[in-house]
Amino acid sequence: MNLIVADAVVIIGNLLIALLFLRAIMSWMPFNPSGIGGTVYRILSAITEPLISPVRRLVQRSPISGSGMLIDFSPMLVMLAIFLLTPIITDLLRNM
Repeated sequence: MNLIVADAVVIIGNLLIALLFLRAIMSWMPFNPSGIGGTVYRILSAITEPLISPVRRLVQRSPISGSGMLIDFSPMLVMLAIFLLTPIITDLLRNM
C-alpha cells in the first residue's frame, strides 16, 4: 500500500512541477484573455495559485537591473520545494 502512495506522490509532484512551469511560460506570452490561451491560463492559475500565493507573500519581487521590470520567483521556489520534498516523502513512505 505504501508503494502505491509513494508512486502517487511522485506522479502528483511531477504533474505540479509541469503545471507550474507551463503557467510561468504562459505568463510571458501574449494571448487573447477570452480565447483558448486565456482559458488554459485561468485553469492553470486556479490549480497552482494555492501553492504560489503563500510563497509570494513571503518573497518580494526582484527588479531586473535597470529595466523596471519585476520577476516573480515564487513559482520557481515552489517547484524547487516540490522537487526536493518529493524524494524525501517517497523514501519515508517506502521505508515504513
